[in-house]
Amino acid sequence: MFGQIAIKRAIKRSTGWTATFTHMLSGSISGPSACILYYHRIADVDFIDPQIDDHNVLPAVFERQIAALADWSEIVPLTEVMQRLQQPAATAKPLVSLTFDDGYANFYSNALPILKRYNAPATLSVVTGIIGRPDPAPFDKWGLKNSHRAPSDAWRPLSWNELERCLDSGLVTLGAHSQEHLRANDCTREKIQDEVNRSARILRSRFGESNVPVYAYPYGNSFMGHVPNDYETAVRDAGFELAVTTDFGQVLGDHAPFRLPRVEAHGLDIPATLRAKVQSRISPYYLHDYCRAIAFRSRNGKSKRPEDRNSVSKTATVFPR
Repeated sequence: MFGQIAIKRAIKRSTGWTATFTHMLSGSISGPSACILYYHRIADVDFIDPQIDDHNVLPAVFERQIAALADWSEIVPLTEVMQRLQQPAATAKPLVSLTFDDGYANFYSNALPILKRYNAPATLSVVTGIIGRPDPAPFDKWGLKNSHRAPSDAWRPLSWNELERCLDSGLVTLGAHSQEHLRANDCTREKIQDEVNRSARILRSRFGESNVPVYAYPYGNSFMGHVPNDYETAVRDAGFELAVTTDFGQVLGDHAPFRLPRVEAHGLDIPATLRAKVQSRISPYYLHDYCRAIAFRSRNGKSKRPEDRNSVSKTATVFPR
């Protein structure tokens, strides 16, 4: 395995080892916080594309992760996280919320049965424009390239019937992830509003006005311009209760509810690595994220939306104490 994905995986693996070692030495930090983990695919893929990240966790690995989380953390619905942080004495266990982006069929076929076994609630945020498609999503570069050699549920979007069955489980909270999964810094204000409103309207018409409380920003990195102020305003105006980014960090009690940070659950995460992430011993990951941001700045110069860079410092978690 050669190429940029080999390098990326090596960095993630070494960062995970460092975080695990740091956690073993010093334990978790004080103060109430929660960890929102995010996933994409949960599929049996037996190859690694050297150029395109699959963002996949094997089902067997995913089950080990969920079993570990169920053992030493409290898995709560995303919509309850902020309320629970106001009641830190209610549990001695770390708070974790599970989120899944895009809306792949493997959530129904592979992830949901495991979630049921451990009675673990999750939030599924779907791109409404791809639900029911028989081919890979236009934004899924890995699926478009590898659909001929990967099992169909690794790249196929959910059908509407499968999505309904997910919600019928009683474990799944529905979220919107836009209509077309576009980068906000490539969109006009009007297009952003259309992305939010169309996805909200489609989902609420099928599942009810009060049953789509969450929005997940596509790509979701504030520094890279994926969450401009116009986007946050559109999500608020559409009546969502909260929104999640991919800004790295733990959720604190005073976090802005429409810019909640998350932590990626990677296929390389062993239970000890995941525990270090959940319990806030993640300084190595912050350093990795910081270096990534610096590299982005050097490649792209000033953001297209400089006013939104100012908001990042108000909402993103800084290095833990």
